[in-house]
Amino acid sequence: MQSVARAVLPRILSVLEAISAILLFTMMALTFVDVIGRYVFTAPVFGAAEMIQFLLAMTIFGGLSLINAHDSHITVELFEPWLQKRFPRLQPILVQTFSVGVMTIIAWQLTVFAIEAHEIGSFTVVLEWPLVVVAGTVAGLSVVSLIVQILGLFLLDDPEWRGDHGDPL
Repeated sequence: MQSVARAVLPRILSVLEAISAILLFTMMALTFVDVIGRYVFTAPVFGAAEMIQFLLAMTIFGGLSLINAHDSHITVELFEPWLQKRFPRLQPILVQTFSVGVMTIIAWQLTVFAIEAHEIGSFTVVLEWPLVVVAGTVAGLSVVSLIVQILGLFLLDDPEWRGDHGDPL
């Protein structure tokens, strides 16, 4: 499985890096145009705040995949030193199992939300876009993040993969 992860994961991450960069740039450009329009021309972009909210959610979940793959989360080590001292071989397994469990719950709940938005036929408040598009995109990115995190687990012991990405800050 490690060879599959080593072959597939970089390709997925390259696509996610590009998607995240495009989303972040779009959010920045929209904010810039909205501010110029609002204060120079007294004509803000209609629905800009709502679009920025959607772009932010998509950017977060697109970037989360990159963080999950390299296990480079910002951490607060409350229990890890205690676990590492008493159960050095079990500690990484427990931490990663907990992380995958939490990401599974997040992906599951976002997927349920997207399905409900589709069934009810919900629309966004200002722009009246179908909510399922935004919710489905975020749910899809969270599922990809979970898959990437699981694939990244197979490469945690691979020094070539981790490089300096896995080192704590």
